[in-house]
Amino acid sequence: MAKTIITAHSGCEGTAMNSMEHIRVGLSCGADMIEIDIREAGGVLYLSHDIGDPASCVSFGTFLGELKKTPGVRVNCDVKTDGLVEAVLKEAAAFDLTDRIVFTGSCMGEEALIGQMGGEFWHSIWDPAEYEPALRSMEKSGAKILNMPYRFATEESVKEAASIGVSFSCWTANNEAEIRRLLALGVYNITTRLPVLALGLREEIQGA
Repeated sequence: MAKTIITAHSGCEGTAMNSMEHIRVGLSCGADMIEIDIREAGGVLYLSHDIGDPASCVSFGTFLGELKKTPGVRVNCDVKTDGLVEAVLKEAAAFDLTDRIVFTGSCMGEEALIGQMGGEFWHSIWDPAEYEPALRSMEKSGAKILNMPYRFATEESVKEAASIGVSFSCWTANNEAEIRRLLALGVYNITTRLPVLALGLREEIQGA
């Protein structure tokens, strides 16, 4: 079984969300992936969970410059509004980083564009009622990763999804018991604000 990916959620290890400190800690802690939130204003892509002043936020271009310095780490771009996929991938292409971009959030229906431009798409849900429709949609679209709140992952649901070739990305697990449970289930990805703890538990549970 492949090891679970560990993603450093925005604000990991006690840093401010989407800050330069978060970026540097997330990229240097050993996590496989770092999560950022992306918005746009006036043609500028910037990092912020909520609507903010782009001038006071880290720009996406600045983030890409830091990502470029850290080989191997991918980025989960959680886009907060529709219509940002093309702009994100064009800016990433300028840094030769499109193959390290994973999309979640407000990008449903843009799977084909993401694939054509070299990124990766994870189908996102926020409510349990969306689970079964999501699996049916993924069977048709060919999407392989279902991104969802960690509590939705159970032994039964993991097996059900695996039967149609779907794996789970689970957010945001921030306590040891839940991280241990998800690692034992063998989910594809765990997004957490405690990546250092999760990495240690992964080594313990899944091997070095």
